[in-house]
Amino acid sequence: MTQSFNIESLLTEYAPFLARIAATHEVNPSLREDLLQDISLAVWRALEGYRQEASIKTFIARIAHNRGVDHVLRETRRHEAINDQQSIDELPSHNTQANNERQLDFMSALYRLPLGHRQVITMQLEGLTQAEIGDVLGINETAVAKRASRARQQLESLL
Repeated sequence: MTQSFNIESLLTEYAPFLARIAATHEVNPSLREDLLQDISLAVWRALEGYRQEASIKTFIARIAHNRGVDHVLRETRRHEAINDQQSIDELPSHNTQANNERQLDFMSALYRLPLGHRQVITMQLEGLTQAEIGDVLGINETAVAKRASRARQQLESLL
């Protein structure tokens, strides 16, 4: 590896970020944990090829989202039924106050969006720019903007 990354500290620093990406792609807690491990391993393996063409956060997000998409496709092929309400009730909560219910409502609505829209909204919430999101998803900024707009409209109608 040409860069001097401490993989443990890097994974620790980005652990909450990776967990949120995993949660975007998988509602079942045990499968989400498997996906998070798969993402972490993929990041570890890919760091050797990091050429600093994008920020490390964008590089990690691309790997995580690609693994998430692969996971969704794999699970879809297995035809496993996911009980959305049960899984949403089991989502981890960082806030135990009154807005906990609003967070669950938002996550429930988010899971109802198509994956492409869900990805864009999640990355926007993580602070990635439209250009960075485009790099992660392999689409242009205009497509990111359109997906974001459509996703917000759908979220508004669901909420």
